[in-house]
Amino acid sequence: MNPIYADILDIVPLKLNSTFAHLDPNAVVATAANELQQVDLPTVLLQDFELVMGKKIEVVMGNTIALEDNQLSLPSAQLSTAQKRELWQLIWSQQDAS
Repeated sequence: MNPIYADILDIVPLKLNSTFAHLDPNAVVATAANELQQVDLPTVLLQDFELVMGKKIEVVMGNTIALEDNQLSLPSAQLSTAQKRELWQLIWSQQDAS
């Protein structure tokens, strides 16, 4: 906390010890928020995914392309060619499994 704000609020400013001083609390919160952020896909594409997989799915932002339960994680709404191939391989493997 900035000492000026501590003085205004009449509180003792706290400092992290050297072990945790390098951590940015905002970075941790932002990472957790990104994992659950919804990805807006065109309605028809989402319906196609659900039709092929045979279940309702939720598309969220994630680091990799993965399907866990009813949650499909994608790195972004715009995928590269390699990422599209990976996504379709995942969908194909899900179809083969069912």
